[in-house]
Amino acid sequence: MARVKTKALKPGMVLSADLIHSNGRFLLAKGVVLEPSHLRVLKIWGIEKVEIQDSPGDAQEEVVEKLDPAVLQRAEEITRKKFSLTNLEHPFLQELFPVCTRRLARQMTHEPGGDPSEKAPEEETGSRSQHALPSPLSEKQKNPDTLVDNDISLESLPNIFFEISKVISDPRSSAIHIADVISKDPGLSAKLLKIVNSAFYNFPARIDTISRAVMIVGSKQLSALALGTSVLSIFQDIPSERVDMKSFWEHSFSCGVAARILASYKNIPNTERLFVAGLLHDIGRLILYKRLPHEEREILSRVKQTNGLLRTAERDVLGYDHAVIGGTLLRKWKLPLILEHVVEYHHNPLVCQHPLEASIVCLADILTNALGLGSSGEHVVPPVDPEVWNHLDLQTEIFQKVIQLIDRQVEEVIQKFFDGN
Repeated sequence: MARVKTKALKPGMVLSADLIHSNGRFLLAKGVVLEPSHLRVLKIWGIEKVEIQDSPGDAQEEVVEKLDPAVLQRAEEITRKKFSLTNLEHPFLQELFPVCTRRLARQMTHEPGGDPSEKAPEEETGSRSQHALPSPLSEKQKNPDTLVDNDISLESLPNIFFEISKVISDPRSSAIHIADVISKDPGLSAKLLKIVNSAFYNFPARIDTISRAVMIVGSKQLSALALGTSVLSIFQDIPSERVDMKSFWEHSFSCGVAARILASYKNIPNTERLFVAGLLHDIGRLILYKRLPHEEREILSRVKQTNGLLRTAERDVLGYDHAVIGGTLLRKWKLPLILEHVVEYHHNPLVCQHPLEASIVCLADILTNALGLGSSGEHVVPPVDPEVWNHLDLQTEIFQKVIQLIDRQVEEVIQKFFDGN
């Protein structure tokens, strides 16, 4: 197996691995025999190299990074505790566990203070007795609808998003019309251009205007990105002592990227819709941090004491969880029903009206938690429901490539997407 430059490819060569665009879109399957038409399309897609079977001169072997056995053993102990609620006999987790162990060992080796066990948990900076116990919930707080309704700052999304949605839904609108609306918000325009020129899409040529971005990326995709960007501005006032917002958004963004990549393997159109669902999947937790800080502190404390799941502790303390609150908020904003449903049921996807999409976000959330990409407060990896896994019908062999794509896109784009937030 060797990586061959596209210009050196010849008809008859066989792909030795699935070909995935750096934006996460599935292009060609492993085992495809390349034809002249494939070679032309590869150039159009801007693919520079592909993996080919039995290519001449394939004398290179994969270099396995050597890690200190003691560090590796410590990393495995920590990772095993993080995976304590999962069934490590599951094929997906058998693939994922060693990857996460080596990632942590590498982090512990190369980053100062890389051992998570040596860090003081952010919510336990003082003794438990210093925190007042939460008061009994009021009738309004017991109901997710009234919890959301009583926050004026959540009344609506920025008007620019609805203006974009309106012009996109008009069949008479052109790329120029859509670009004119987006360009009304210079900050949004600049951020969208940063995203389309990043590893998130990896276009070979720079895109320097919104109108060109609309034509190349697509109006629905750009609308989805505009929605995600608009939501961020609403939650800028949550105090840092309640939640590390950078870490929260890194987890959310990474989940969106993972969902987008997994959606491409299932040939779901408009994968940006899954990106937005992943980005917003934990938005209900921000409302808890914002509206019920004492209760949220109690929830986090219970999670640490029991090494359990956040959603379980939320139901114990509140009677509902963050997914229900998130769905309630998206319903209030009158966003597409598929987004509302996927966010509300991402922990119970098979009862959702859109089970495939909800299952993708569910697995993306598990994958992101396992890889340690940011955090929304979860300390353990959620278990994989065998029925959800069977419904997705994914091959475990794809996840090495999926993880590579997630890392490539998140590393560059996270700062561009969230700078200033």
